[in-house]
Amino acid sequence: MKKFRRNIPVKKSLNQFPLHVGDWYAERRLPIEQKFLKVLDLSEYVMVDYRNGIGESVNFYVAYYETQSKGKSIHSPASCLPGSGWDFRQSGTVTIFDITPDNRTLQVNRAVMQQGKQYQLSYYWFSQRGRILTNAYQVKLYGFWDALTQQRTDGALIRLVTQVYTDEKISEAEERLQKFVRNIV
Repeated sequence: MKKFRRNIPVKKSLNQFPLHVGDWYAERRLPIEQKFLKVLDLSEYVMVDYRNGIGESVNFYVAYYETQSKGKSIHSPASCLPGSGWDFRQSGTVTIFDITPDNRTLQVNRAVMQQGKQYQLSYYWFSQRGRILTNAYQVKLYGFWDALTQQRTDGALIRLVTQVYTDEKISEAEERLQKFVRNIV
């Protein structure tokens, strides 16, 4: 009899993610406190602050789960970030065009967040077994389907955050995140 869910280890450690991406260089890799790691119950992660030549920054985070089940699954930023004091001012999806040399597009979640007088722009999406998903319900539905048909529920959350600096428009932060996404994809 087949095991209902297989653990699918990440093919290459996320700690090997490049420290130089296009015009961006890693300012530092960030650890997650043990108390949060216990709650997240993820298999592997990477979190890096990148900076470009003019001092702008992007925080890059990937959480990978070898298998997901009740209580051990991807936590959506739409749930976690408000819990840490960020208020979602605008949220929805955005399509990033020309993401690959063959002009493919990528649809991602987009959120403008505020905490006090500080604003941030975040993009995030879920990658599961060849699918790019933007909806937590899709993640659950495909997770259930793939558990039944493929005996696997592995998946990842990819999240990018950049500050909206006091002297810039949200559209400028948007352009920065889109350039960064093009570099990592």
